[in-house]
Amino acid sequence: MAAGIKEPDPPVDSPGVNGKRSGLRLFAFYVVVTLVPILVLGVVITRAVRTDLERQGLDQGDATAQAIAHSAVGPVLSGDTLADGVTAEERTALVRVSQPLIQSGDVLRIRLRDRVGHVAFDPLHASDGVLGAPDAEVVEAISGERVVELTHLNTDQVDAGNALGAEAIEVYTPVFAGNKGKAVGAVELYVPYADIAAGIDRAYSQIRLIVVLGLLGLWIVLGLITWSVTRRLRRSNADNRFLARRDPLTRMSNRHAIVEDVQASLDHAGLGRGMTVAILDIDGFTQINEVLGHANGDRFLRHVAGIIDGAVGETGSTARIGADQFAIARSTDALPSTNALLDRVRARLLDELELDGVTVTAEITVGCADGDATVGAAELLRRAGVACRTAKQSNAPQLTYDPSQEGFDADRLTLVAELRHAIDDGQLVLHYQPKVGAADGTVTSVEALVRWQHPVRGLLPPGAFVPAAESTELIIGLTDWVVDQACAQAATWRAQGMALPIAVNVSARCLRDHEFADRMLAALQRHQVTSDLITIEITETAVISDPERAAATQRRLAERGMGVAIDDFGVGYTSLAHLDHLPISELKIDREFVAHMTRGADGDAVVRAVVSLGHGLGMTVVAEGVEDDATLALLAEIGCDIAQGYAIARPAPAEVFEEWFRTRLATENASVSSRA
Repeated sequence: MAAGIKEPDPPVDSPGVNGKRSGLRLFAFYVVVTLVPILVLGVVITRAVRTDLERQGLDQGDATAQAIAHSAVGPVLSGDTLADGVTAEERTALVRVSQPLIQSGDVLRIRLRDRVGHVAFDPLHASDGVLGAPDAEVVEAISGERVVELTHLNTDQVDAGNALGAEAIEVYTPVFAGNKGKAVGAVELYVPYADIAAGIDRAYSQIRLIVVLGLLGLWIVLGLITWSVTRRLRRSNADNRFLARRDPLTRMSNRHAIVEDVQASLDHAGLGRGMTVAILDIDGFTQINEVLGHANGDRFLRHVAGIIDGAVGETGSTARIGADQFAIARSTDALPSTNALLDRVRARLLDELELDGVTVTAEITVGCADGDATVGAAELLRRAGVACRTAKQSNAPQLTYDPSQEGFDADRLTLVAELRHAIDDGQLVLHYQPKVGAADGTVTSVEALVRWQHPVRGLLPPGAFVPAAESTELIIGLTDWVVDQACAQAATWRAQGMALPIAVNVSARCLRDHEFADRMLAALQRHQVTSDLITIEITETAVISDPERAAATQRRLAERGMGVAIDDFGVGYTSLAHLDHLPISELKIDREFVAHMTRGADGDAVVRAVVSLGHGLGMTVVAEGVEDDATLALLAEIGCDIAQGYAIARPAPAEVFEEWFRTRLATENASVSSRA
């Protein structure tokens, strides 16, 4: 196998031989598929035109018959019935009218029939009387129906025995005598069809030629359009296939492409020949984006991509696989070594780049992984990512993958998936732990602590699932559930005469959620609970992770009368500036400091300092994790306001806490009575 696995980029506008063949096949398919309907359309159109022309020919014969009946035959009739034939005067007049028509060829045959269809006059039998049997077509014509058809001479029963004559249009049209409105009979007229047919053929030939040329032109135009569109689609498809493997900003390969390339190289090399994959994570890229803007951030990324591409050259493959992450894949025996190549990249990245007058350089954290075909490309990339993440966490410039670096926990993922259903299925419960006055032991409030009644694992404490939820958006739904249940419980206790404020824990994700405050206030309104009965407890990390957004959420809730407490104070990084300008009403000293209060001469120094700080800022100070009476007594001595811990009571379900509270209240009342 060659040292490198990089292949030259195909030009975007060159679809290749296969693309051309595909285009020709598509065009041939168009030719076959569209030609049939075009031909069918042509046949339908020409047949429709032919039918229309023939109908016009019949109309022409009908018009001729009506003109003769009204202008030539009708005026010479006396108006008497034709049942006994025509009179001598009428016969003479009819012969005089009909002979010129027949001799001119405008009419092949003319007959006058009475109202039932007997022939009352026929120029060929001028001396005869009434001829033939009744004719139903006469009755139809007299009743107003149009009787016109294409036929031949001598097809009428009167002409039986005669040889078949010329093609003609046979028309029956009613005839009216003089000014009388009643038809006395009907004229049977045969109009020659030869001239009409010749005209129809000429017109049909012209129209058919126009239709054929028009449809052929349309088919050619559509074909050209199809060919053009096919070429564009082929080129677009080639572009899309190319861009599907490229990062649009740097034009480097993307994650999908490098996985495919590495896998192809591993399959080609076989077992025993390996690949090295390195993931390069740019340190501090977020600051460049935030300070100098995304446009300069993009320029910086293209600068880094150019350096990496230039250093690797043809000895390997490069890709941009994340916002600020790049990957290099090379054969393990490629020269120079991967470590030497990475040193070259680091050195080049130290070259200064000016962005809007600001000079910047780049440093990288690298994770490497080696493997062969038994490992697979996707797994190699994942292992390199694990090594890179571990290097980031340990502030090491470069690490090679080791199984001990794995932080993947399948149980954790399963737990998160199950927790989504647990919220909806009613598997979560709240336990309540009281807070009491450090000096007099009076119950002042409670803290709501969520528990999960898992159907298989039993009752799980918050430490078993809350951290997993906090790593996803699931923590928002979980917190919403806790807030709703706490409000419902506060309403229940108030109705029972136990107006105890309840504290709920709120994560950083919730504080960054613009709609969280709206949902909390909606929960208060839904359960008709005043805001002074609910306090939110937030960690120091939540305060500093997004100070502006967190402060906005806290202020909105505080303005509505809700208490805000800083939980686990002392183990985070909250600055005094944050404490001074945030609407914090309560400081909770972390249990780590409270636990050491009675273990030495200076064990209570931190607690004393926090109590003094909190009181100086006008806050109530709470000590959590109180495990014994000695610690409780010392807290009272140094002026701590509230105490919470196992020495007072463990977290318990609502009904258990209610029993404890009533017992405690009874004891306090008894003590007061005895002192009185």
